[in-house]
Amino acid sequence: MERVLILGTSAVVFLCVGVAMLILATTPPPKRGAGVAAPPPAVKEARRQPMSEAQAKQALDEALASAPEYAEFFARFAQAFPVDYGASTAAFKARIKALGHPDSADYYVSEAIRLLRKSQGALVAKAEPESLARVFDAQLAVMRAMAQESPRMCVGFLYGATSQDFEKAAASRRPLVAEMALARLEATANGQTKRIERGAPSPADVKSLEKALAERGLNETEIDVLIGGRTLNPPLDDARMCSIGLAYLEALRAMPEAQRTKIYSLLLEQMARS
Repeated sequence: MERVLILGTSAVVFLCVGVAMLILATTPPPKRGAGVAAPPPAVKEARRQPMSEAQAKQALDEALASAPEYAEFFARFAQAFPVDYGASTAAFKARIKALGHPDSADYYVSEAIRLLRKSQGALVAKAEPESLARVFDAQLAVMRAMAQESPRMCVGFLYGATSQDFEKAAASRRPLVAEMALARLEATANGQTKRIERGAPSPADVKSLEKALAERGLNETEIDVLIGGRTLNPPLDDARMCSIGLAYLEALRAMPEAQRTKIYSLLLEQMARS
């Protein structure tokens, strides 16, 4: 069972897209350059003036309205998990008050998913097979889009890296990102209702995945990187890493439902604990 356990702990690195919205969080603001003068004290003081609750709410509403692609996600979030939705929007407004300005809509989707994962994360692994498949199908669609953008962005997506380039690319593909967020939300809601308990993948299930990866052109070393916890020094180049990451998701997708669902469930459970 050792390899099965490794699958649940190391392969999750390659599917950190299950927490994928985290990579959409805005990067820290650039530091002030040495040649740029600081604003005068009066301006700095003005920026410290606290925002009212009404101003923070308006700023949040305007930020979310700027990305109508996410409207369905937030509406469904409010309906399915009203307590978590209220806690999330309260946290968003508190942040706006502290910063004095709103973040991007992409950031708020990112944080909503993170907070939902923190409070309800274990439920997603208990969803029906169709809901689990939708989560991974959405992740695969986003990863394919990143692969078309550049191998570097694709690998950044695999590892959950944050960069201005990636954020720009993600913002330009909001329909895909919105579907990824909504799929995760719906699977969590479905898991809350169904609460399906599944056993861990068997050695035979893992062997089937290895065979599927080999049939997609992966060599033994690359398969061991994906499901054996192996690290390479030097690492694979971006183009190849992107390619085998895509092959991993595609191989999982092509497996028989009973095997695929157990692996999906285990991976989502591990993501919820990460």
